[in-house]
Amino acid sequence: MRFLCLFIALGTSVFSGSVYAATIDTLDINENLSMIQKVQRTSAYQITKQGVPLLFASALATTIDKRIQETRQANMSSFSYHFDDYLQYAPMAAMFGMKLAGVKGRSNWGEMMTADVFSAALMAGVVNGLKYTVKRDRPNHSKNNSFPSGHTATAFMAATMLYKEYKDLSPWVGIGAYSAATLVAAGRMMNNRHWLSDVLAGAGIGIMSTEVGYILSDLIFRKKPVFDLLDDDVSYSRIPSFIEYSIGYSSLFPRKISLNGKELTSYQGLNTTISAAYYRQNGWGINLQATIQSAKLTQGEGIAGATSFSIGPGYTYRVIPRIFLNSKLEVGYCQLLYNQDVLHKGISGTAATSLLAQISPAMGFRLYLEYVYTSLPYFETNKRLNYLNTGLAISALF
Repeated sequence: MRFLCLFIALGTSVFSGSVYAATIDTLDINENLSMIQKVQRTSAYQITKQGVPLLFASALATTIDKRIQETRQANMSSFSYHFDDYLQYAPMAAMFGMKLAGVKGRSNWGEMMTADVFSAALMAGVVNGLKYTVKRDRPNHSKNNSFPSGHTATAFMAATMLYKEYKDLSPWVGIGAYSAATLVAAGRMMNNRHWLSDVLAGAGIGIMSTEVGYILSDLIFRKKPVFDLLDDDVSYSRIPSFIEYSIGYSSLFPRKISLNGKELTSYQGLNTTISAAYYRQNGWGINLQATIQSAKLTQGEGIAGATSFSIGPGYTYRVIPRIFLNSKLEVGYCQLLYNQDVLHKGISGTAATSLLAQISPAMGFRLYLEYVYTSLPYFETNKRLNYLNTGLAISALF
C-alpha cells in the first residue's frame, strides 16, 4: 500500500512537472514567434528579405558566370531576340492599365505615383552608379557596363509594383509579374548581353528599390505600412505550388568516354532548368520540367550534354513553418547533344529531392538534388548517359 501511495505521488509529481515544463516550452515558443513577427514588421526586414538573398546569390554566381556563358554559346549561339526590351515594362503597363480600368488596389493614384517615382529614381541611381563604377565587360564584349542588369532591375521593380498593388486580387498577379521578370532575366543571358551574376543583382536591386519607394510613400501620406507577412494559420502551413528557374552543377556518368578513337574525360558541368508544379493541400502534386545540362570534354573536343522535358508526380511535406521538403519522380523525352548537334534521342527518368525556403508569400529559394537516367548511348562507350544535378532555384510561389 505504501508502495502504491509512493508511486501515485511520484507519478503526480512527474506529471505536474511535465505539464509545467510543457507550459514553459510553449511560452518560450510563443515568445520566439512573437519576436520573429516583430522583426517581420520592421521596414529593414521588408526591404531586405528578398533582395539580400538575390545579391548574395549574385556574389556566388560570379564563380560560374563564364561556364554558364560557355553553355549558352554551345547550345544557342545564334539566339537573338529582343523580347526582353519590351517585356521589362509589361508588369508596369498591367498595373497602370488596371488602375485606369478602376480596379481597386493598395493605393490611390497619388500614393502609387509617389511610390513609383521614388522606386524608379532609386533603382536608376543604384544601377547606373554601379555600371559606371564597376565597368564590367559584357559577355559579347560590346560594352563595359554589364553589372548590374538594368533590364532585369526594371523588370523586377515593375513586377514588385504590380504585386504590391494587386496581390490581394489573385495569386496569379504575383505569378504573372515575377514570371515575366524572370523571363527578362533569362532573355538577357540568352541574348549574350549579361552574366548570371548581373541579372541576379539587378533583380535584387529592383525589388529593394520598390520596397523603399513604398515605405517612403507611406511616410509622406502618413499611411500605416502594409507589410507582406505570412499568416501563422494559413500561409505557414499552405503547401505552395510554384514556377521557378534554377541553375546548378552536373556530374556526368560515365566520366570516361571514347570519341573518334580518343579517350576523353568529361568535366563537371552545369544545369539550368525551368519548371512548374501544382500541389494540392494534401501534399500531392504534378511537376513539369525542362532541363539543359552540359560539360566540357578534355583535349579541346567541345561540349557534351543533354536536354530533357519531363513530367511526373511529387509530394511536398511541411517540415517547419516556411520550410518544405519535396520529392518527385518524372519521365520524359531527352536528346544527346555534342557541340549543338543532336546525336541521339531517347527517354529519361528523374528522381529528385529538394528543400524549399519560403521567404515571402510569393517567393522562395529551393536547394535541389536530382539523379537522371537516360536511354541515350553515351558516344562510343555503349553505356547509358546519366547525371547527378545539384543547385539553387528561385521560385515564384502561389
